[in-house]
Amino acid sequence: MMIKREYCGNRPTKIGFSILDIFIDVSLFVLGKKKNKSYVHPQKILLFNFGHLGDMLMMGYMINALKKQFPTVEIHLVAGRWCKLLVENNPLFDKVFYVNHFQTNRSNLSFLEKIKMFLNDAFAFIQEQKQYSYTHSFDFRYSAYNANPLLPFLTIQKKIGFGSRAWGGFLDKEYFLLASPVHTIDIQIQVLSELIAENSLTLEPVLFVAEQNVLPIQVTQDYLMIFPEAGIENKMLDLATWESIVTYYLQYFPQYQVIVCGLTDYTEQLSARLTQKHAENIINACGKLSIPQIIALLKKASGAITLDSFPAHLTSTQTPTLCLFKGGSGFEYFPINAKATYIIHNHLYSKEITQFRTDMDISYVESFDDEIFKKNLFVALNKLFSINL
Repeated sequence: MMIKREYCGNRPTKIGFSILDIFIDVSLFVLGKKKNKSYVHPQKILLFNFGHLGDMLMMGYMINALKKQFPTVEIHLVAGRWCKLLVENNPLFDKVFYVNHFQTNRSNLSFLEKIKMFLNDAFAFIQEQKQYSYTHSFDFRYSAYNANPLLPFLTIQKKIGFGSRAWGGFLDKEYFLLASPVHTIDIQIQVLSELIAENSLTLEPVLFVAEQNVLPIQVTQDYLMIFPEAGIENKMLDLATWESIVTYYLQYFPQYQVIVCGLTDYTEQLSARLTQKHAENIINACGKLSIPQIIALLKKASGAITLDSFPAHLTSTQTPTLCLFKGGSGFEYFPINAKATYIIHNHLYSKEITQFRTDMDISYVESFDDEIFKKNLFVALNKLFSINL
């Protein structure tokens, strides 16, 4: 009746999940609810992903592989509104529903307001779903909050997802975390393993966002793009480090422009500081570019430099990219690259990962504040951008 589950979280969280799942399993057993263990041919699929832009971007790679295998399948998606620019009018998805989960909502609303928004969204979604039925549902969230509690209210032949954050009793097929170190793609793609045979090494990073060539900035010569922001402050570098990177690059490419991309005051400060030193080379694009415009620029860029954030996953599909992964999750979230990519990181448990995808270099440093990092940084710049000393 009950299965052994491996939860993601601290000990009190795991105990709480275990108690909740025992209650769900017993209740479903008493009600005579049976899991669908048989193979079901995919015809109409409901996807759940309450993650953010990077999560949604990589999920698109997996869905592209699925559609290659089953080109006639109809796909509906449930996502947060913060992913609208990536999923709306995206040919991968036939219909998109928006539910802002309160646990992944990064807006400035209070926690109670986020809960109220989530409940309103969830209720409206369930009401609308009365007109739909699906052969499958897939949920790709394994270490954060999932959509499993919504499943009893939906008409789905086979429900597949992760039981590592509880509510797994509502799934027909539960998956859990793999032994570390492991890439997030290899964890997530388990849910599609009955239908496709891809993995993090073979997956093709195809974007389905239409580029927009009308730009609010004027670019007159060759250029490098930098993305100095991350969603978490401890992943960010100080202004002096960025200044040294740009100065070193322009020493060898004095005719190039550097487009500074971001959304916050930090990027404005960096742009002003760089402009004081390299007035003719700096283009401040802070708050001026949409994702489609960024993609259009990346396709013609000489390269990009990013942190452990959404831009790293985006840029490495379009142009040579230097990724400075400070204080991040290491190998689990290394980008699925299509272009030459050099990663410098300080994730101890990913220290032994020296090879991953084709055309990718990986370098571990203990700290981003010492001379060893600076040495690795200049080696990476030299190799990635063909600086011949």
